Amino acid sequence: MAVKVEVKLDVPSVTDFTIHHICSGKIGIFRNVLGVLNVALAVAFLVKQQIALAVVFALFAAFVLGGLKMIIRNRVTKQMEHSNRLSMPVTYEFSEKGILTTTESDSGMASWDAFKRAVTTKKILILYSNSGQAIILPLNQIEAEYKEIADLIYENMPAPAVRVQR
Repeated sequence: MAVKVEVKLDVPSVTDFTIHHICSGKIGIFRNVLGVLNVALAVAFLVKQQIALAVVFALFAAFVLGGLKMIIRNRVTKQMEHSNRLSMPVTYEFSEKGILTTTESDSGMASWDAFKRAVTTKKILILYSNSGQAIILPLNQIEAEYKEIADLIYENMPAPAVRVQR
């Protein structure tokens, strides 16, 4: 049974992917540790009534934990505005053999062995390939086919590699 969907990437989807990709890796872990450390230092200086230092560390924590996401969102928005390729519609056909990807200029088939991980966030489904690329599927564009796609992913990828909500 094949499931066919057509998606067009948008700014919220690419932003969600970029933030997830960065925050779930080593850089994201370092960012979170640095943010929490700055919050702890702000509280420690506040307890010692050193308000100026507490404010400095609180501002830095706010930048590390929240400001970086705003910077990423702004950069993705600019990238999407200047890239026609990212906003072109792409058709994906999921089957037992793999995933057939079709654009207006190209087409290619990837077997399930070519994918190492599948993840969902609140807004997107991500399939990471072994070559370092990713298929990004906005959930609001594949709502009707989502269950069938998730079932195919569970059937054809190793269980530890799948973090897809059913």
